[in-house]
Amino acid sequence: MAYEQKYDGFRLLVFTPSEPGGQVLFQNRRGALIQDAFPDLVAAAGQLTDGLVLDGEVVAWDVEAGALSCNAGPPTAPATPEPWPPACPPSTSPSTSSRPTAPS
Repeated sequence: MAYEQKYDGFRLLVFTPSEPGGQVLFQNRRGALIQDAFPDLVAAAGQLTDGLVLDGEVVAWDVEAGALSCNAGPPTAPATPEPWPPACPPSTSPSTSSRPTAPS
């Protein structure tokens, strides 16, 4: 039997810039850009390959305690989060890219 431990973190899509000098973007499951909440991870993601998209969950691990830290990360989510739309990318228009764009 195999299993993976489930840690409750933040579902996150990471988009590295397609061109040098572009901005790393983090998108939550509702489509909001939240890279400002994770400056240390943005800096680390800046070292990744250009044009990369990562889909995963971000958790804050307390190295000294050897456990998940409940006091780190962005502000807590609303009491009743919106459901994740099944298999629905942030942009469903066929004429536009599904990559988010940085706010100007």
